[in-house]
Amino acid sequence: MVIDSGTKNVDTLVKTCRMLERMSRSKDPAQRSDPLYYRLLGDYYERLRLAHEEGRPVALHTVFLPPEIFMAMDITPMHAETTTWVTAAFTGTTGDVLLKAAEMGMATEICSAHRGLIGAFALDLLPRPDMVVWSSLMCDNTAKSGDMVMDITGCPGHFVDFPFESSPDETTYLVEEFKDLIVFLEAQTGKKMDWDRLSEIVAGTDQQIQLYREINKLRQAVPSPFPPQRFMELVMPLYVMPGHPDSIKYLETLRDDLVDMVARGQGAVSKERFRLMSLFVPPTYLLGFLGRISEEFGAVSVTEPFFDMWPEGRLDPSRPLESLVRKSYMFPEMASYGPFKRETLDRTVELAQSHRVDGAIYYAHVGCRQASALSKSYKDALDKIDVPMMTLDFDILDPTVSPEEEIRIKLEGFFELLEDR
Repeated sequence: MVIDSGTKNVDTLVKTCRMLERMSRSKDPAQRSDPLYYRLLGDYYERLRLAHEEGRPVALHTVFLPPEIFMAMDITPMHAETTTWVTAAFTGTTGDVLLKAAEMGMATEICSAHRGLIGAFALDLLPRPDMVVWSSLMCDNTAKSGDMVMDITGCPGHFVDFPFESSPDETTYLVEEFKDLIVFLEAQTGKKMDWDRLSEIVAGTDQQIQLYREINKLRQAVPSPFPPQRFMELVMPLYVMPGHPDSIKYLETLRDDLVDMVARGQGAVSKERFRLMSLFVPPTYLLGFLGRISEEFGAVSVTEPFFDMWPEGRLDPSRPLESLVRKSYMFPEMASYGPFKRETLDRTVELAQSHRVDGAIYYAHVGCRQASALSKSYKDALDKIDVPMMTLDFDILDPTVSPEEEIRIKLEGFFELLEDR
């Protein structure tokens, strides 16, 4: 097992989460879900901070690989992309990690979430994993990150090959890939898969997905009760702690908060004027700014198809690996990353209509070739129902690409357009 290193930044993450938990508890006692979210996130990074001290191995994994497998084996998961986002947001090290990545030869066209990850490990800002697991899902950045982490940290790694399509044959193939992953983890850690525990976690994940559907239904209300800057609070529990009782409790409490707000006719802002659809991921360094401008202009994102377009279907805890394959293809993001189908655009149009959307904002992250390439397809589809769409070019971590002042000017112009309609 590796010797702990880079725990200072994780200490900062934990302390920041604890501070935000206390602040949210005192700021608005009626919002019972807010402190639960920060407690959940703080506990996740506390487990990472203490993992080696308590004799638990750490597995770094890229997006959409199922943490349920690690959790069932008492392996501490570290979600690569979200840890990069949270570290950048809470520790102020964005410039340092991106500069280090550039010194290592990583071009600016590479997704900064992955450049930041490599820079953070090179600067010893994160705990060293005992193993890294990465995949071909969903982009070429993800497919190469594992190689570089292995080079930097010296840890062993395992690559999971995700089929592009979802079919019976490809489901069988991916089940075998997950079985191979379990064999690798057992060999590296000496731990055996607890299949009963895995089934229990999968049952919890299924419950989470049902809660997402309920929450997104509530957001159709006029005025909409969910603040747009909190979009990460929806996706993080499923990214980092799927099926965990704390994740379920948080989402249940959030749902109940929204039910109360809808019953009182209370919206996310004091006066809702513009109902927006957000496509792809807003820049993490501007979440606070987006909250302020939302209140200032009465502009509320009421739906984010990349995160809330969950298809119908349930997970079967009695067949946990098959269910994890199913979940992998159910992720809303998968509908937009590939294979891209007409049904995705049709469903986006349905969401715009059901949520009474006035306009859409496409957050075109310059380092994501997959998502940015789809902006025209979405614009053409929304044009047909007379919903204007603005494209914002930015980098998800680097504020120098599109500073706050520049984005503010563009948003003000878009709101003026919506006002004149």
